[in-house]
Amino acid sequence: MATVTDICNAALSHCGTRSKISSIDEGSTEANACRNHFEMIRDATLQAHDWNFARMTVPLALLQNPPGRWIYKYAVPGDCIRLRRLNDVPLLALPETFYELAADKDDTGAFVSVILTNAPAVSAIYTARVTDPLRWDPGFADVVAYGLAARICYELSGKEDRARTLMQLWQLNVNAAAAAAANEGSALNRTYVPEALAVRGYDDGLGELGQATATIDTKLAGF
Repeated sequence: MATVTDICNAALSHCGTRSKISSIDEGSTEANACRNHFEMIRDATLQAHDWNFARMTVPLALLQNPPGRWIYKYAVPGDCIRLRRLNDVPLLALPETFYELAADKDDTGAFVSVILTNAPAVSAIYTARVTDPLRWDPGFADVVAYGLAARICYELSGKEDRARTLMQLWQLNVNAAAAAAANEGSALNRTYVPEALAVRGYDDGLGELGQATATIDTKLAGF
């Protein structure tokens, strides 16, 4: 698996430089550029998709004194970088729980993030801030390398066109890695096809495995 140093050196290579670093903390110009941007691009890439390796499902801690428009107030988990949904139910089968993310103050007056909802005893499904590259899948590490390169390229080389190209490559690789991650899940558990797809005759092939999907003809036959 890639280390922080490996990812930084891949980013430098994408920038077109011949320089390599031995550590992100070594103090060189290249290492300082990587250190200044590494955490920001890591977090931005984590936020960009519901990555399997970073998906957490945890019960929420109930807080007191919710605002009048909501019944319950919960604490946002400390490692949450993006809340995906509440309650672990298939989104296509059941509506997701309505909620609002907001700011509040704790007993010391410090700002904290909270979740406001009318649902009792909920769990949160969220993307956690995973800082250890050894836990990342290879596609995600590659995406971070492109994103880091896009951020440091102009600073190190002055090549604005290359920096723009690298940012486009970051987005393309986010999409590709996200698709690969999504394909790691099983589609056999899905028993509901959205009506917008069904009326267009969409067939995902599950009918061959005993899970029929609706088509225009079958929907019309029900009238």
